[in-house]
Amino acid sequence: MRKIVFIIVLSFISIHTFAQSDYVYGKLIDSITLLPVQDVQVLNVNTGETDITNSKGLFLLKGHLNDTLSFVRIGYQTQRFVLAGNKAAQDTIQIILIPKTEELKSVTVSAYSYADYQADSTERRRSFEQSVGYAHHYFEGSNSGAGIGFSLDRLFSKKEKKKENAYRIYTQYEEQRYVDFRFNPIIVHSYTGLRGDSLQQFINRYQPSYKWLRSHKTSDDIFYYINDKMKELENKN
Repeated sequence: MRKIVFIIVLSFISIHTFAQSDYVYGKLIDSITLLPVQDVQVLNVNTGETDITNSKGLFLLKGHLNDTLSFVRIGYQTQRFVLAGNKAAQDTIQIILIPKTEELKSVTVSAYSYADYQADSTERRRSFEQSVGYAHHYFEGSNSGAGIGFSLDRLFSKKEKKKENAYRIYTQYEEQRYVDFRFNPIIVHSYTGLRGDSLQQFINRYQPSYKWLRSHKTSDDIFYYINDKMKELENKN
């Protein structure tokens, strides 16, 4: 009898715990390109729980029946989703995000402008420097008379080396974000008509370098580049 009571109590506790910590798994997809959307801010309006989608467009946060989820990203229309019905904990909800677009020279382009990119980049840098306590360093210590001084403490500081390494990683990340901004799925789709896996494969194969994009700054440069790569792809096929 004691064993039966003990089992019943354990079962009750497990069910209660699951109900109190039900997680919502989801994926955000672009309605035009059908590709995952990264850096979407996901908010459970009822609880205040938040998350940001990763490179695969995935998010995870706590949610319960009838909770409202809000999805916000610059360049996209804000979407809302109400959790309803019997949702198993392992189910993944799929949300389609619709880009805000404008017509320019008969080509549909993303409304995520260069000003938006710069604002995001500035905010990322501020957050990064706050998180690592990074500050611009100056030469310090005794001066040799040639205008150069240095600090041995800084030179051999493991903490400083970690910060410098973090800064290098951050710089690489920012360069990739610039590439993603200039050679984004919306632009590539508008010139090629490709969608889904075909679009992603084209981007992965022909994505230009950061250095090339910095020296080719116009939309015409991108157009001619994509046009050349499409011809190259057609010739191979």
